[in-house]
Formats: sequence, structure tokens, C-alpha cells
Amino acid sequence: MNADFRLVKKALLAQLSAAVVLPFTAQAQAGNATLLAPGTIAGMFPGLPVFGPGIDSGTVIAAIDPAGNSITLSQPVDASATNGTYSFSTGFQTTGGRVQHWSQVAAQPALFLRRTGVHDDLFGDGLIATTLDFEVWVYCNSGSDPDADPDDVLAAIEQLLRAALVPSLYDEDEGRFTLRTALAALGLPPVHWCRIEGKTDVSTGDQGPQAILRIPIRVTLP
Repeated sequence: MNADFRLVKKALLAQLSAAVVLPFTAQAQAGNATLLAPGTIAGMFPGLPVFGPGIDSGTVIAAIDPAGNSITLSQPVDASATNGTYSFSTGFQTTGGRVQHWSQVAAQPALFLRRTGVHDDLFGDGLIATTLDFEVWVYCNSGSDPDADPDDVLAAIEQLLRAALVPSLYDEDEGRFTLRTALAALGLPPVHWCRIEGKTDVSTGDQGPQAILRIPIRVTLP
């Protein structure tokens, strides 16, 4: 086993961070909070941050109208985007490899990844399999709106994170997700397996504004 633990963590963080990055084009007009004719709304949900021309920091999706094919933002587009079609993207407000207390993270939703342990299992033929244990921590202010279900945003983020670790049924890894693309970007071969394993802890923020999600992930090295 020659894998660099630090680079495996970096690849996993990149994979998970990209889970909510959804590029799209839309028509925007300065002073208007509605984006018209988005190229796609697949995977989007209220509370998801939006980035792009004329979008101020902290702007999130306030509502999505599939029938009218439009996205309403939490604040209007500023004057740097005149009436035209622009490229936008969604994503986390904060990401990192060191978990901070939620009270110190103003820019949410946020995602953090921490390594919690290493398992070395010896087989009868002398082969040692090394597995890295990680925890994904997600913060979002989904409980801040008293009229909304505080689990809506958290559940939507969780589904995207889970989807980011689902392998193709037609890949050469026989149904195993191996971080192939993220590790290849770092010049590394794929791991043997990367999967969610164990209990996912969910605190939806019913009694306050802060919602927290903790997902256990195991990575078995080659």
C-alpha cells in the first residue's frame, strides 16, 4: 500500500465539493432577482448558493418555477450583469479539510471532511488491506425559516453527496466507486473502494436555525 493519505483525502474532498456544483446558463437583468430560461434546473433546490456575473456573495435560490422555467434568487442581480444570457453555477459557500464549529461558519451551506481512523486488516495469505475512515460534516441554515421544513435543504444536499459516490454500472470496477477521476487529477491510481458505510447522523434544525449532517465514508486502499 503506497497511497498518500493526504492526497486521498484531497481527492475525496474535491469529489464531494463538486457534488453540488451544477453549471447552467440563464437570462439575467440588473435589479431583477429572477433568472429566466435556465438551461437546466436538475438537482437544484431552494437554499442552494448561486455564483456568477452580478451575483452578490451569499445569494441562494429562493424558489424554482419549473412551469415558468425560472429561478428566483434571494437578492437581485447587481449592475455588473446587464440584460443578457450568462453562465452561472451552484456550490457550497465553504469547504475545507478541518471541521469548524457551526457557530464560526457564517457562509453556509458548508462542507468539511475529516479523517477519523485507519484500519489494517491481515488476511491469511499475508495481504494487508488498509482502510481510511472519514467523516463528512455539512452545515446549513435550513431551520432559519419557521414556515419551511428544516430537512428540505439538508436532505437535498445529502442526496447529491450520495449520488457523487455511486459508480457507473458499466465501469471496469465491477460496481465499485474508486475515486478514479478525482485521483487521476492528482496523478494517482484509483483506490479499491470508496463508499458510505455506517450510520449517518442528522440534526435538521427543528429547534433552531442550524442543521447538521454527518456522513461516514470508508476508503479501502489498493
